[in-house]
Amino acid sequence: MTDLRFDITPIDALANTARVVVEGAIDATTVISFESQLKQLQEDGYTNFVLDMQGIKYVNSTGLGSLVATADNLEKVGGGLALIRVHPKVKVVFDMLGLNSFFRIFTNEDEAVNFLASSKGGEPAAAPAQQHAPPPQQQYAPPPQQRPPTGQFQQRPPTGQQRQPAPQQRQTGTVQRQTGSMQRPPTGQYGQRPGTGQWVPPSRDNPQVVACPNCGASFKVSQTGRYKCPSCATAFVVDPQFGVELAPATSQLTLAFTPECREGFNLYLGAMCRRGGYSEGDYNQLKQGLDQILQGVLQNCYQGHIYESYAVAFLPARRNLQIKFIVAGPTLQGDPRAYFPAAAQIMPDLAMRPHPKGGTVIVMSFRR
Repeated sequence: MTDLRFDITPIDALANTARVVVEGAIDATTVISFESQLKQLQEDGYTNFVLDMQGIKYVNSTGLGSLVATADNLEKVGGGLALIRVHPKVKVVFDMLGLNSFFRIFTNEDEAVNFLASSKGGEPAAAPAQQHAPPPQQQYAPPPQQRPPTGQFQQRPPTGQQRQPAPQQRQTGTVQRQTGSMQRPPTGQYGQRPGTGQWVPPSRDNPQVVACPNCGASFKVSQTGRYKCPSCATAFVVDPQFGVELAPATSQLTLAFTPECREGFNLYLGAMCRRGGYSEGDYNQLKQGLDQILQGVLQNCYQGHIYESYAVAFLPARRNLQIKFIVAGPTLQGDPRAYFPAAAQIMPDLAMRPHPKGGTVIVMSFRR
């Protein structure tokens, strides 16, 4: 394989953004060069990459792992990775491994830049001078110079238009998005025991009013779990211990049992673990349990036919990575520990239930 060739140019339309044109193959012989170049760009202050892949006609598993790691590293510093002009031969690999739901792929630079600018990883587009939308649609707190003085929520500068404060403003004074933070809403907001600052989990007997951590819209919930804000469609988690926080994106893949798909599954699992803050030891332990589940499903539901497919969804939260398998074939009955003894030791809350359309749903959680 020949060495990689790079052409790097800054993108003026978005701060700290570079267009990286790469030609060659990303494999075991070139991945060090690829990673070194992207690492140097990060050290130079770039946090957003638009990776032009038209000249990349081959990417092996090592290269895919490097791309996943790069995307993770950029997100950790508030940036992002967008791919453009992905070569058809590489796109087929992405399709086969289900990586299209992980990477953001666009046809041209403008689309990629618009995505990076509008996402939390890039610089948000400037807000208009007059906010005519109701408070639940406000994605970001206005800059300090535009924020009305304390106690003047009844006016919308500069028009002076009268409006009533939102419920969360009456109770807490102000609700603002905590930019760059995945933490629960500030102390003193909804769902806390008055005078203590202690989070009170909701229940059927004691529902709580919670505020969306993105736009501040409030509504009542009677149980913990994953929700979608009715105002801005942001996914968030009502955690029994930590309160309300933004939810990492749920990811779902449809894979076969072929070695290539198993390798892609492990790459994706590693990415989910890194995003959730799990250690390498956690990943290895979880991988061991999931390997047994996949092998058990293959033998018990698909009679060893590796080209049959299954669906798997990852639902990550702060300290709990939930994984759900949906498999066809005979419905598995009884205690899941009889089918997956090693996995049950790693994930004690392993459970199975019949799928309404036939087959089995296998759900497990891995807690730190």
